[in-house]
Amino acid sequence: MSLFPTDDPDKVPFAGILPAAPRPFVLGNGEGEKSLVFDQLFTILLTGDETEDQYGAFTMQGRKGDRIPAHLHKAAHEIFYVVDGEISVWMDDAADHHSKTTLVTGDFAYVPAGTVHAFQIHNSTKVFGVGTAGFERFFHAMGQQTDLTEPQGVYVPSFEVMRAAGEKYDTVFMPEFQFRD
Repeated sequence: MSLFPTDDPDKVPFAGILPAAPRPFVLGNGEGEKSLVFDQLFTILLTGDETEDQYGAFTMQGRKGDRIPAHLHKAAHEIFYVVDGEISVWMDDAADHHSKTTLVTGDFAYVPAGTVHAFQIHNSTKVFGVGTAGFERFFHAMGQQTDLTEPQGVYVPSFEVMRAAGEKYDTVFMPEFQFRD
């Protein structure tokens, strides 16, 4: 049973890019469902539709920028694997884990559901991510559909769009949260 909407309208504009069923397929370099969120390009490579609601996979590419606001995903687990570049990840589980770690090419981080986290890109960086099935559409709900192959420009969603995406994908934005740096 899916944790996120199975009749998700955020996938409608992307129909036909991925098979939407658990069958073999190949994507070429730069292919996938793409959305610009702030100054980062998210490319969805695999969704819950293809994995029978097990997981989704995506890449995030960006250039040096500010730290994104603290947030947590109530139901989604998320990983960061740095394909190329450097990114700092802050994590706070409200119990005994409080960290800021700078990840470089080849490094990996796991963010369990319910963990407050944020990240900041330090130079041109590409991250491979995997999350709980359905969560990958969060980036479409927040972003603007694009055909870009490299991050260019900036798309800032309105507060209403961010709030609606957060509610739909069980994400809580916490801009006032203070990490222990």
